[in-house]
Amino acid sequence: MNNTIILKALGGALVAYLLSMIGGYIFIKMMVKIKISQPINPDGPATHYKKEGTPTAGGLFFILSAFITLLIFGDLKNYYILIPLIAMGVFALIGFLDDFLKLVKKDAIGLTTLQKLALQILGGAFVFYFYSQWATPNTNFGSWYPLFFLIYFGIIVNGVNISDGLDGLAVGIAMSPLLLLIVLTIFISVNNPDSMNLLLVLSSVMGSLLAFLWYNGSKAQVFMGDVGSHALGALIAISALLLKVELIILLASALFFIEVFSSFLQIISIRLFSKKVFHMAPLHHHFEKKGVSESRIVVRFQIASAVSTVAAALIFLRGI
Repeated sequence: MNNTIILKALGGALVAYLLSMIGGYIFIKMMVKIKISQPINPDGPATHYKKEGTPTAGGLFFILSAFITLLIFGDLKNYYILIPLIAMGVFALIGFLDDFLKLVKKDAIGLTTLQKLALQILGGAFVFYFYSQWATPNTNFGSWYPLFFLIYFGIIVNGVNISDGLDGLAVGIAMSPLLLLIVLTIFISVNNPDSMNLLLVLSSVMGSLLAFLWYNGSKAQVFMGDVGSHALGALIAISALLLKVELIILLASALFFIEVFSSFLQIISIRLFSKKVFHMAPLHHHFEKKGVSESRIVVRFQIASAVSTVAAALIFLRGI
């Protein structure tokens, strides 16, 4: 085990946290001053109107904090650091475009669903190109691996994106699989010492996310926006792909998958049968419509995420 990298990872987490705390304070003050805030979806729960005026695109400050930290502590020539940075950067740009269009149009919808999906496919293909140049693909998927890569990215990225609908929800769900990725990185480094470099990325993002959660917890002072959710989803996806623990992390990220599936099921049911399966999709809005408080939904989803992550960890341990 590389103690130097572990020390750098701990230092990186602390530095990223401090940078994100400072960056978040400045970002929120600036956005409030220039009166740029998240447009409220008129079709959403009525309780969301109290969120009107809350700044969005807060993902910018936690992403930037992590990037600066990795410039200080990381070796950018190492592909376990470079590829995650490319993935986060590419998908952050897609998310930023969506946030920008929402703010310009003053509408809760920025990119259309097809536009966003097309950009995600292009972004995934771009990341796969660099991945295939340096990393070794998981041979278990054979010639289907490129397609699996794109689908996997789509599920995780959209899962995080769709879950970013309540204060602290997306980050709260993501913390458990991120922690598992940190643990798996240490386990896997026994046979692949170079993979320990991924620990620097994960710990830096974890540190910056903890600071973001300080501002995003109920009642949120800032939303992460698509720029943050896309980047966070990309990090989880590419980390799992680099470590070749795709199915383990998919189980750990079960809440994200459920959120995506609930939206997909709702769309199919409405278009084919003109009936709703849920009061509103994704699933967390269904519970809101039933009168469950926002804070209770967030806590219960976090608990469910922790349980699914423990189950995923047990399966991994049985297999080694």
